[in-house]
Amino acid sequence: MEEYGSGTSTMPAGTAQAAGTLLDTLNMLRARELAVITQYMRHHYQITTAEGLAMADEFKDIAITEMKHAEMLGERIDFLGGDPTTQPSEIGRDARTLEQMASMDLASENDAVRLYRDAVKQADSEGDVTTRRMLESILGDEENHVNRFQMMLGR
Repeated sequence: MEEYGSGTSTMPAGTAQAAGTLLDTLNMLRARELAVITQYMRHHYQITTAEGLAMADEFKDIAITEMKHAEMLGERIDFLGGDPTTQPSEIGRDARTLEQMASMDLASENDAVRLYRDAVKQADSEGDVTTRRMLESILGDEENHVNRFQMMLGR
């Protein structure tokens, strides 16, 4: 199997069969990415206040990054012999104000950071260096998103 972006092999032979739980984790992460894409774009569309309009592009930019994550996860799942999910996990819908939206999205990102940290450990324990590196890259983006939502909330 190829190392992320380099074309060199990093996974031990037979790992695709042993990686069933890792594939499940990757699909769960993909479903969450698909959900937050919709959630963040919804928030982008819902903002109508003058204060919020300055932040609308933040929601859109983060959603686009999440789209890239979903694509990377899908490609990796396919490469490992799995079937990338097309079903998003549940989408948050209760936010009405900019503060509620940013708080909801901050909670989603904090959860993502926790899940990606766990997935990095899982990939490492299964000897899948390529997936671990990909997940570490995504984790860095998720930590940046936490920072951006915290800034929206003045934290």
